[in-house]
Amino acid sequence: MGRKGGGLGTTLVLALVIVVLAIALGVGLARYGSTLPFLGQLLGEKSPRTTTGPVVVEGIQELDQLATVRWTESVPVTKESGGDIWERVFDGEKVLVIATGNVEAGVDLGDIHKDDVSVKGETVIIDLPEPEILAASLDEKTTRVYDRDLSPLNFHPDDDLVEKARLRAVEKIEASAREEGILDTAEQNAQNSIRSFVTALGFQEVRFR
Repeated sequence: MGRKGGGLGTTLVLALVIVVLAIALGVGLARYGSTLPFLGQLLGEKSPRTTTGPVVVEGIQELDQLATVRWTESVPVTKESGGDIWERVFDGEKVLVIATGNVEAGVDLGDIHKDDVSVKGETVIIDLPEPEILAASLDEKTTRVYDRDLSPLNFHPDDDLVEKARLRAVEKIEASAREEGILDTAEQNAQNSIRSFVTALGFQEVRFR
């Protein structure tokens, strides 16, 4: 009988200790649980965001210049030299250049500064620079002089005429890219890239103006 009484007493003491610890733990969680990071995670609470406007700006600037769109096209360009009939007889020349060129457009994110970015709660508002043509050039491997006609008395081909045709080809390809909306596409792609970056920081929405 003495052993049974002792066992019952020990059980009551342990139960009392468990109750006291449970009460203490509940009070502690109620008062300090939100300030303890590991408990906050266990309770499903969001950790406070430490990202600020300047941090967002620095991150966007690190993306640097977004060459987001490339346009490629081939165009024929004809150039002629010679003025009146006598000039055409002695200096007349006609060249046909088949040119292939590339146009790149994008947004220079280095132009975004702290005044261009504002953070309001879960939303980031960004003043995005205007999209621009970043480069326009010819593909030297595929661009060539397709045809060249000289007047009967012209024995000195004009290489400047070929260069003028090449420059005109670049202008035509760039103009075609603009007409096809390359700048609008560049702006949309830049927005998508920035939105992916900013939402990865924990923000819910990105607006552009």
